Amino acid sequence: MSINRTELRTLWMVILAVAVFGCIQWGNARLEHFFETFNRLALHTVLESAAFAICFALLILGWMVFVPTLCRQRLITASVFTAVGLFNLYHALSLPGMPLYQASVGDSPSVLLEWFSEFTGAVGLLVAFSVKNPMVKPSARAYAIVPAILAVAVASLFIFRADNWEPALMERLAPYQNGVALLLYGAAIVVILYRNRVERPESMLTIVQALIWLLLSKIEKMLGTGIGSTQDLLGEGFKLVGYYFLLKGIYLVLIEEPYKRQKKSEARINYMAFHDELTALPNRRLFSERVRAEMTRAQHGGKKFALLWLDIDRFKTINDSMGHAFGDRMLVSVSNRLTAFAEKPENVFRLGGDEFTVLMSDVEGIEAAEESAQRLVELFEQPIKVGPSAFHITGSVGVAIYPDDGQSLDLLLQNADTAMYSAKETRNGWKRYETRMNLKAKEKLLLENDLRMALELGQFYLAYQPLVDLQSDTLVGAEALLRWKHPQKGVIPPSEFIPLCEENGFILPLGEWVLRNACEQMMRWRGAGFPPIILSVNLSIRQFRQHDLCARIANILADTGMQPQWLELEITESIMADVAYATAMLEQLKKLGVRISIDDFGTGYSSLYYLKRFPIDKLKIDRAFVNDVLTDRNDAAIVSGISAMAHNLELKVTAEGVENEGQVAFLKGLKCQEAQGYFFSRPVPPEEFVALYETHRNKKESAG
Repeated sequence: MSINRTELRTLWMVILAVAVFGCIQWGNARLEHFFETFNRLALHTVLESAAFAICFALLILGWMVFVPTLCRQRLITASVFTAVGLFNLYHALSLPGMPLYQASVGDSPSVLLEWFSEFTGAVGLLVAFSVKNPMVKPSARAYAIVPAILAVAVASLFIFRADNWEPALMERLAPYQNGVALLLYGAAIVVILYRNRVERPESMLTIVQALIWLLLSKIEKMLGTGIGSTQDLLGEGFKLVGYYFLLKGIYLVLIEEPYKRQKKSEARINYMAFHDELTALPNRRLFSERVRAEMTRAQHGGKKFALLWLDIDRFKTINDSMGHAFGDRMLVSVSNRLTAFAEKPENVFRLGGDEFTVLMSDVEGIEAAEESAQRLVELFEQPIKVGPSAFHITGSVGVAIYPDDGQSLDLLLQNADTAMYSAKETRNGWKRYETRMNLKAKEKLLLENDLRMALELGQFYLAYQPLVDLQSDTLVGAEALLRWKHPQKGVIPPSEFIPLCEENGFILPLGEWVLRNACEQMMRWRGAGFPPIILSVNLSIRQFRQHDLCARIANILADTGMQPQWLELEITESIMADVAYATAMLEQLKKLGVRISIDDFGTGYSSLYYLKRFPIDKLKIDRAFVNDVLTDRNDAAIVSGISAMAHNLELKVTAEGVENEGQVAFLKGLKCQEAQGYFFSRPVPPEEFVALYETHRNKKESAG
């Protein structure tokens, strides 16, 4: 078992006290000879006066010092040693030759007062460190100190009013008093050590040292012949040392340590007020203060400084797919990399979420700021290490320069933020603030506001693009695609509003609306006599992360009467980031009876291992590979490889973005089962899709 420095010091103090006690017993005869030259009663009085002074200091600690932080232990010790000090004072004043001494009574009152002092001190210390230690109100001082003074007054009055004290009775009581005092001191030591057995603070061990000296003081006095004897004087010396350590311990445990804890707590609160709890970087509040100070310095020196406003691309997708704990670890890794990047680590700030800012002081020119922005973007070319794994991420950086891009704090921050959002349109790059960006940001804000009302006002509608079997050239399915017809701006493409929906969470109610309406439309076609075909609906990553997703889909299928085997859910490869969750959720969806397809295959977290593990039915080859399949050998090889792999894994393959006969012929040669694209039809409203239904039904009948 390890022992710390304070415990070792206490152990040596106990050894020293016992050694001193042993040496005194060994040299008792010499000490007797030494004390013959002194006035023993005077020396006893001096020692008692010193003890009274320490007791008075203990009263001051409880009555006047740090009153707002007064606690129960501190109040009890102040009250107890007020009584102990007064008993000691009356004891000294009742010795022979002192004002309260009565020759007719003898030294019995003085002995009794000493007993009362020892008993009160031993009981008080045992009680003080046995009870809980909550904070108490300053007004409680009077309720503790005044009763102690009154108790001493009543006891002293009783002792001095007595006409006769039988010496024989005092002699019979002495062993009991001595035994009780020793037991109380020992019990106090045991209680303190037991209550602090896990962590033994210096203050408590100092009080234990005081109790050891008081215990030895009592034993030394027991060996003497009474007041004024050599053992009595030495016992008073032991008691004085004990009182000193008691004063020190009480100061440590009840004043210094609470004061240190308070200061530490205040420092922690102050630190947390200006630093981010997760990354330990300076936060938005300290960032604002630093920027204000930098603006003042720049104004006086005629210099410039730059803000590089960084946002992690697709962090919400990472956070949703991998979980918040993983996202937090990634943010810590990003903050460490940014701190290493900056010339002054204290100029890196986390403003919240996945937004960071680097403050560049004394920028020589716009080119220097832009070069730093480029280096900041390139900083993420190397993968970020999160635990045992490494992940490739990108960042978008907005650059604002003072005073060119804003002469006030709010305007400068707003413009840096605007530049960052402009950079996020293309991602993995940087943009310097330009005035026209404000107009674009305002349009985006208005568009986001209109989104909320668009669903209620019925501005959304679905268009359907056919899925065609390449071998039979017949309709086998339809993909439901969301469209927004804005009353002023006309039809807004999904590429403009879907990212906004992903950011603000509106994708959840909107995605559910799409699924329900698509199923209802399919059932209307079935009711009109058309044969069943596969209905393909896109599922966003945010929808996929809903724990009650299966229940929601089951309710929609039940409400619309749609059979699950005709519903195909399209998911992107980003769901593969959290393999365990994705596997569990896909298995639950398969239990519903729906089909699962991987959309835009080859552009995300592609892995053969995922294809083997996940219960999927189809791969959809992204249009980026199909567009140039006739002219680009690499794209042709990729499409051929995906198709062959899917065949071997017994998965269907759908090629997206087919626009000409050459592409169709190439895909047929690869035995790709399905295709969709403008060659067959653009996405059309439900009423126009009926014509496609009729055409393909006629083809089937002709072929039959």
